[in-house]
Amino acid sequence: MNAGDEKLELILEKLAPVVLPPADFPPAQIVKDTPREELRERIRKNAEEVGLELGDDHWEVIDFLLDFYAFCTETHEPKYKNAREYWQYVDCQKDPNCESELEGERSETCKYGKLSANEATKAYRVYRVLLKAFADKGGKKHLYELFPYGPVFTIHLLAGLPRLWNDVDPHFGTAY
Repeated sequence: MNAGDEKLELILEKLAPVVLPPADFPPAQIVKDTPREELRERIRKNAEEVGLELGDDHWEVIDFLLDFYAFCTETHEPKYKNAREYWQYVDCQKDPNCESELEGERSETCKYGKLSANEATKAYRVYRVLLKAFADKGGKKHLYELFPYGPVFTIHLLAGLPRLWNDVDPHFGTAY
């Protein structure tokens, strides 16, 4: 196990990924239903908890992804009634005594295209959008310098959003 793997293990001990089917709990819908400042505060708090320092370049990628989810993805009806119910479920994962029921439109141009509700649950499709959006800054190299464990996986982990399909493939050493 190398030093990077050990650091990831320490992060995952403190922040467990939310493993819910993304088709039933679409991250794009959760982002649309949750006030932006609340999401940013969750990300700040979780990054601090695991010792990740987020600079302006990190926030540029994070805000782009949140905006993309909010304005450039289609969604189906989620399996939760409101964002509060979803966040109660996520917060209850850390507290064994907690009980959970689950066990704004703005128009922005979508310069990098739109994703269907199904496509938005697949890590590679979301990752490709990030590559296009940050190509002028170095694309893949830039994104992995900021988020060594994969930009999509790391942002979802910090934001408490459900994991996407195929976000990490340890057999190929891939993390989107």
